[in-house]
Amino acid sequence: MDDLLAGFSRGLYSNWLWHRTLRLVVDAGEGLQLGLGSKVLAPTHLLITHGHSDHVLGLPGFVAARRFGMGDPEKPLTILYPERSRGVEAARGTLERHWPREPFPLEWVAVVPGAELPYGKSRLVRVFAADHGSADLAVGYLVVERRRRLKAEYAPLGDRAIRALVREGGRERLLEEYEQILFAHTGDTMPLPLDLFRRADLLVHDATFLVAEDRREPIHASTEEAIVTARDAGVRTLVLHHLSVRYERDDAIPALRRQVADLGFAGACWLLDGRSFIRLGG
Repeated sequence: MDDLLAGFSRGLYSNWLWHRTLRLVVDAGEGLQLGLGSKVLAPTHLLITHGHSDHVLGLPGFVAARRFGMGDPEKPLTILYPERSRGVEAARGTLERHWPREPFPLEWVAVVPGAELPYGKSRLVRVFAADHGSADLAVGYLVVERRRRLKAEYAPLGDRAIRALVREGGRERLLEEYEQILFAHTGDTMPLPLDLFRRADLLVHDATFLVAEDRREPIHASTEEAIVTARDAGVRTLVLHHLSVRYERDDAIPALRRQVADLGFAGACWLLDGRSFIRLGG
């Protein structure tokens, strides 16, 4: 997991996640530019889930650091953010006051749930609504890849029969298109419908409370709820993030491992306070 992701996540303090393969960052909590270091110019997209301070206060520093990063100083950056987000607009205002003329193309894209944006040749970013109980819009993101596969009706046939069908009528009629979720990030949210994440390769899910009973308001999921969501949606790998600071690390790890074992989902990891991950099952 450390080869794929880097990040920091502690509720109320700072949250950001860097996906190396997809070249995107989700959220911009404080310390983002320090965490990326020499890779500060690597991301092509920044996806902001909502405007709370622990998700946006690193935005001015991140954008400013790209002015001096090692690499192409004219590399563009696209920032997706929830429409009319007061927190994001405040951070954007800071940038525009202090650095009104960036040396690289900087595109701001306000999004709403249901929006879809192209992301390369066969991929797209899809926006969905999070359940964070805020007056401002909170969203999550999916990175979806369009693929093709053999139709189920032809699956039982052997290679020889399939080659004969291709010779008779071409291969196109044997194939169907489908979507594969490469990456899903919920931002801050209560549990969401399973179909959003069905068979996702990687799901990053809010997991603020070890048990739902610790929750005073219905605005954050528990670790148990996140694990059950991933298990029942057939997710391959789950990353838990945003754990409350009320839980000490040495107490949280064994508690999380018990939950993973009891709930029967081995593909769970926890994003630690630093930039590494700990596997909880298997």
